[in-house]
Amino acid sequence: MGNNDPSKAVTTETTTREARLPRFSLDRRITVLMILLTVIVLGTVATLSIPVELLPSGFAGPHLSVRVPWREAPSREVLDKIVLPLEEELSTVAGIDTLNSYARTGFGMCNLLFKQGTDMDVAYREVRDRVERARVQMPDDVEQIFVYKDDASGIPIFFLGLAIDPAVVDVYNLIQDEIVLPLQRIDGVASIDAHGLEEKEILIELDRERTSAAGLNIYELAQQLSGDNFTLSSGTVYQGDKKLLLRSVARYNSLDELEDRLVAPNVRLRDIATVTFDLPKKTYRVRAMSKPAVAMAINKEGDANTLETTRRVEAVVEQLQQNPRLQLIEMTVLFNQGQIIRESLDTMFDSGKVGGILALMVLLFFLRRVRMTLIVTLSIPVSIVIALTVMYFAGESLNILTLLALMISVGLLVDNSVVVAENIFRLHREGMPRRQACIQGAGEIALAIVMATLTTIVVFLPVSLVEGMGQFFLLRLSIPISVALLGSLLVALIFIPLFVYTTLPDKETESQKKAHPLFNGLKKVYDITFGRLNQSYIKMLAVFLRRRLDLVLLLLAVFGLTAALPMKQTKFVDVQDEDRGGFEINVTLPQNTTLEEAEEYFLVGEKIIEDMAEELDLDGWFIQHRSTYGSFQGWFKEERTHKVSPKEATKRVKELLPERAGVKLFTSEDQQGDDRQGKGTHTFKLEGEDAGILEATAVQLEEIFASVEGVIGVKKVGDDTPSEMALVLDRERMQAQNINPMVVSAVVGYALRGQTLPRYHQAGKEIPVVVRFREEDRDSLDELNNFWIPTNDGAFVQLSSIAEPRYLASAQRIFRTNKRTSREITLELEEDEEEATRAR
Repeated sequence: MGNNDPSKAVTTETTTREARLPRFSLDRRITVLMILLTVIVLGTVATLSIPVELLPSGFAGPHLSVRVPWREAPSREVLDKIVLPLEEELSTVAGIDTLNSYARTGFGMCNLLFKQGTDMDVAYREVRDRVERARVQMPDDVEQIFVYKDDASGIPIFFLGLAIDPAVVDVYNLIQDEIVLPLQRIDGVASIDAHGLEEKEILIELDRERTSAAGLNIYELAQQLSGDNFTLSSGTVYQGDKKLLLRSVARYNSLDELEDRLVAPNVRLRDIATVTFDLPKKTYRVRAMSKPAVAMAINKEGDANTLETTRRVEAVVEQLQQNPRLQLIEMTVLFNQGQIIRESLDTMFDSGKVGGILALMVLLFFLRRVRMTLIVTLSIPVSIVIALTVMYFAGESLNILTLLALMISVGLLVDNSVVVAENIFRLHREGMPRRQACIQGAGEIALAIVMATLTTIVVFLPVSLVEGMGQFFLLRLSIPISVALLGSLLVALIFIPLFVYTTLPDKETESQKKAHPLFNGLKKVYDITFGRLNQSYIKMLAVFLRRRLDLVLLLLAVFGLTAALPMKQTKFVDVQDEDRGGFEINVTLPQNTTLEEAEEYFLVGEKIIEDMAEELDLDGWFIQHRSTYGSFQGWFKEERTHKVSPKEATKRVKELLPERAGVKLFTSEDQQGDDRQGKGTHTFKLEGEDAGILEATAVQLEEIFASVEGVIGVKKVGDDTPSEMALVLDRERMQAQNINPMVVSAVVGYALRGQTLPRYHQAGKEIPVVVRFREEDRDSLDELNNFWIPTNDGAFVQLSSIAEPRYLASAQRIFRTNKRTSREITLELEEDEEEATRAR
């Protein structure tokens, strides 16, 4: 009658169906063994071949930026001649969501935000094409246009700081020949950017009085010199039966030949100008270890292995440090992706080893069976190998995110194997034959562990609903964990039953049932600790089953306290303070600050950091600055004695830096825009077509807002910038004198900023050539008024007779959004009446 019980029939059928994989592993032992060997071989190949990098490659954010430097040009000129032509061309690129533009003294920039789903490779090519179209409309002295792509793989893999002794004479050629060229030859290195390395140039400084006395002007002279010094393909010629290519060569072979050039009858260039070969006037300074320095950023090729490339770079850098010609140059590694990757790999391996040992100890404590513990622990490396194999063939890489995922999964991989192995051992100890115990033990809980694994994996399904950057990075975190968990499930259902079967005796004898004295001791410890806890848990469970409502209320109270206190007190930061290897303090200075004044401030700060180096355990320090902004940086020694935290070190240095009017200091924890928004302020944003009208409207509104009760004052972006001087041309006089306005603009521009001429070739190198007036002929308004302007009739008139200089209140920075100029006005409010003032 018992055999006809339907409930037992269903149970037997279910167990049989769920035990197919355990039965397969026992019936096809050689097949399962070959599967295991295949997994190990593929895993070994994948582990040795998988790309290693700092951040996952393949992500291109929906951002592109175009930056166009234009030396010493005012913001309004940058807007009209750089930004507006760029906007017109870039607005035709498909998929643009927002186009933000920015014009300031010296450069213009356009930032493009694309819609989700846009192919950024196609967008990048289109932007490059539009930039080339816009370049035709830009001034001739715009030399370079930079297009930046938001790509994690584009981060430099190596930063090298070069502290240069002042005794070094030819810094540029020494660094180029002895450092840059050897590094560029390294397999995998794409390019090297040397920040702060100035190339010598040939400067032709004209004497204004001598130039005028010779009947010349800088505009026509610059045009003459621009037509010189060239090599031009001129077709082909025949000599006998030979066909020869013809080139027209008009290059200068020496500076003496350039100085001897006739620029007018009986007038040579040396008679009216001084030709020098020297460094240009600096606009950017870099110092490391209290010495002039150069910061070198090394970029890798797209498909190059980051770890291998950085190892080659490290080897070359070690060789360069032994170069006797570089004895006066101190090299310091500021950033090394390879080192970070190696440390991450070491951390993963250490975490895996520690996790495995701890798992082994915990399992041994609870199971008190050596063979069972070793079998369960085996699931960790096998599952990791399966995950690495899938990642390799899926085109993924080992990076910070995937390594983090693998470290997280280490603690989850033994759960399935523990349950399966323990159930098999239990049935075997109860007298069941080992084959039946392995099949039934794994089959009984197969559905349970499958559902448990899937419920863990299903947590990552919402990742697919996230768009953009979040989805890209979360997938790199969730895929390794999910694959490793699925691998652990297969290990538990296929390999564990076979391993247990091969290690279990067919039937345990009485001597085998007797435990080792060590295990008897562990059992006593277990009974005293977890045994009592289990008893207490059973009693508590019985109580709460009788008082279910009290349990619900208790859980709600715990949830409420957790949400109210710990969650609100938890801080969200980009980088944990303990993970910072140093400090960085950024500095902004007033817009009218000269480079020399900025250098004086940064030298004072550098001396302060140098004096604190021992106190803060600094291994090195580094400063970089332009005239209006810069930064102080310092990094700690690997073995420190004082243990000052990065946050505390930053605070100490910041407090000791000198206070100057208009100078602002901020760190990564500060918000540079605090004075524009937030508590105690209220910001209005104006938009319009014309920058001049918008500025006039903003000035009127400022007066109105300043009179509102509760407003302390009005603060707008850039109101600490200097005024602008404009040359207002008299069109009637210019027409009467037959003068072309473009000629006036060119004469003034060439005289003040200089005009770039074709490069001079010497010993296989190209040297920049610039022509302009001497500084004493262009450093004052009186000198500017005395400039001679050529007419179309061949005569000359002074600039003062056709133009009037005027001071104009012009914004130093001009912002535009979607081809409309924007302007912000920030009101400073009284703290006690913020809400009421906002309402007014």
